[in-house]
Amino acid sequence: MRNIKCLLIVFTSLFILNSCSDDDSPSCPTIENISMKINGELKQFTISGWGIDLDNDGSGHTLSLWIYNGVFSPQQDTYQIILKLPYKKTGSNIIEEFYYSRIQNGSSSEVDFVPGEFQSNVTVNKNTCFSATFSGNVVLDGNEIIITEGVLNHVYSEPFD
Repeated sequence: MRNIKCLLIVFTSLFILNSCSDDDSPSCPTIENISMKINGELKQFTISGWGIDLDNDGSGHTLSLWIYNGVFSPQQDTYQIILKLPYKKTGSNIIEEFYYSRIQNGSSSEVDFVPGEFQSNVTVNKNTCFSATFSGNVVLDGNEIIITEGVLNHVYSEPFD
């Protein structure tokens, strides 16, 4: 009888341990959302491209995401942002470049937010999707640019590696 109880405990333990999931990583976003407030004005963005580059020192890969708002014409009010960060890495403040470019009334201005006051949290960085929040401020051509409530949730049209 004692052997049966021991076997029952062992089989129950194995079943319980086998039922646990090892995948605690966050899942892909279900809703596409790329938005941020720029100096208090909410702007919706679209992803225009992405790519993965081998790092110069061979230590890994860099993910680049290109997002924009507006029309690519010198006379229009257009925003373009390029994010660069380690591919598949998640965590706080891992975005290496947040390159902000604005074209307005025929003139262009651009700056990288990362050397300034920039905060980010990348929660998903997979070959199928990306999710992050961000905010920051920088002075560009004597004007302060403040980005708040930045959200980037994107599912790639096709998985890549």
